[in-house]
Amino acid sequence: MASPRKRSSLEELGDDLVDAGSREHYDDAALYDYEYRRRRADVTFYRELARQRLGAGGRILELGAGSGRVSVPLARDGHTVTAVDQSAAMLAKLRTRAAALPAAARARLDVVAGDLRTFTLPARVAAPYPLVIAAFNVLEHLYTRGEVAACLARVAAYLAPGGAFAFDVQMPDLAWLSRDPTKRWARTRFTDPSTGRAMLYSTNHDYDPVGQIALIRLYYEPADGKPGPTRVVKLSQRKFFPAELEALVAHAGFRVSARYGDFSFAPLEAGAESQVLVCERAEIRRRKSPSRR
Repeated sequence: MASPRKRSSLEELGDDLVDAGSREHYDDAALYDYEYRRRRADVTFYRELARQRLGAGGRILELGAGSGRVSVPLARDGHTVTAVDQSAAMLAKLRTRAAALPAAARARLDVVAGDLRTFTLPARVAAPYPLVIAAFNVLEHLYTRGEVAACLARVAAYLAPGGAFAFDVQMPDLAWLSRDPTKRWARTRFTDPSTGRAMLYSTNHDYDPVGQIALIRLYYEPADGKPGPTRVVKLSQRKFFPAELEALVAHAGFRVSARYGDFSFAPLEAGAESQVLVCERAEIRRRKSPSRR
């Protein structure tokens, strides 16, 4: 038997970058909330989906809930929400937001620390859920087929019979993925919400077409002409192509019951920015025993 291949330092560095990219973007909850303060279409979508499937109130499990951008509105709507995330900064911000809710809504929101691949819910909230969601590209932090399968197995463990798992990921943009990694893109001037300082934001990335992982660098540097360091934050995202995503879901025992290309329930078409899937457990069809003669 051949001996195991020794991993190169480049491969090890890649793993380190992917790991850092799964965490660093979420370490500054104030900046994160500021950057995505105008992102509302997906919140509206998940609220409407919950209304359609659960009526005025039902049980929802949200994976990768972050600072509660979706969980908090759902709790306000009357749903009982269990919000799972692994970022300490995001969980702290979510708990702060939950504490500020009216008493009735606060009682409907439970915050749990957990990894997408291995989470286990405490007994108080472990009953099956008729709706599980993962909003805003959360599944793009599952970088291998094994990690996707592990996450979907945890979803299946907590999904009620007849329930739905809804999530969104980006539609891979080949032009964006092939951009020159040495240039800076999306230059934007903004005010840091914590310091009040004028800043410049820009980004670039490397893309591994084999692993389908984009290693993104977010640059934050002073825009007021005064000396100051440039802060570089890493963000790693796994890109899923539509047919591949459907196959991964099917392999885990789910079927796609609806697929959209935006958060207005429009069909998935070329040029869409997002893939929004609603999945249900596939029915197990038992083979009929052959009749005896």
